[in-house]
Amino acid sequence: MQRAKTRELVTAARVADALVYAAGVAGVIAGGLLFRGGEEGFAVVAWVLTFVAGGALRLASWASRALADLLERTERMEEDLARLAAQPREREPYTPPPRPGGPPDPYRRWGGRH
Repeated sequence: MQRAKTRELVTAARVADALVYAAGVAGVIAGGLLFRGGEEGFAVVAWVLTFVAGGALRLASWASRALADLLERTERMEEDLARLAAQPREREPYTPPPRPGGPPDPYRRWGGRH
């Protein structure tokens, strides 16, 4: 299975948006013709079906855009992580632990003394 590209997902979202408007226009025309012909029940069914189809297409468009945005952010994060991994690390200077007779630890993390 090939990984989807951001451009392809954005294009699919635009096509789905165009189909939403096409379904809306088709529903209005079909419902209007049926209503004018005396078929009120079928006109309502046509309007409802095209409304549902338009809603599903709008949801698919929204999901496609969201997925494209996530893919773009993921690619940017991968690039940033690769750049960070390629940089040499700077080490902090070594500091020896305190002597056993040092000051008491106020938070009692290491048995009362550092």
